[in-house]
Amino acid sequence: MNKKLLIFLLLMFLIVPIISNGCHSNSTQDGTKSLAPDFSWKDNNDEVIKLSDLKGKVVLLDFWATWCGPCRETIPHVEAIYEKYREKDVVVIGINLDEASKINTVKQFIKDNGMKYQVISDANGNVGSQYSVTSIPRFFIIDKEGNIDKMIIGYDPDMEIIIGTEIDKLLKE
Repeated sequence: MNKKLLIFLLLMFLIVPIISNGCHSNSTQDGTKSLAPDFSWKDNNDEVIKLSDLKGKVVLLDFWATWCGPCRETIPHVEAIYEKYREKDVVVIGINLDEASKINTVKQFIKDNGMKYQVISDANGNVGSQYSVTSIPRFFIIDKEGNIDKMIIGYDPDMEIIIGTEIDKLLKE
């Protein structure tokens, strides 16, 4: 095999998994649940809410950014999940990772994309760090006891079904 072809194949073998990391769905579940890191934010009424205040509800956290193509693909799915479960004990929270200087861009993006669920800013990256978010989109499904039940990385065309199935299971517990 010629040397250039060998180098090309080796590079492709190394690069493709890195590039595709944000383009597919991985779930990590080893049978043990860990307590979801607590954080707080101000809601639309300027009231401080803590994640731990939502015990008794299933929570979907969606880490995303306006510049992330796969994140944009997930928005209609997350919105559909919000609409389906908003009258049940389910809370959907979008956690935006754009820089603080982009706040007006983010607000317009939310409006343009019809995002009705709560979106909070994590411009300083504190919440993302607590959840070890290294790529987006990344979802965490938190059970009624405040434990991380499932983490989903990347976009999957069936994510509405995947997430919905997990939420349905947790609502029955």
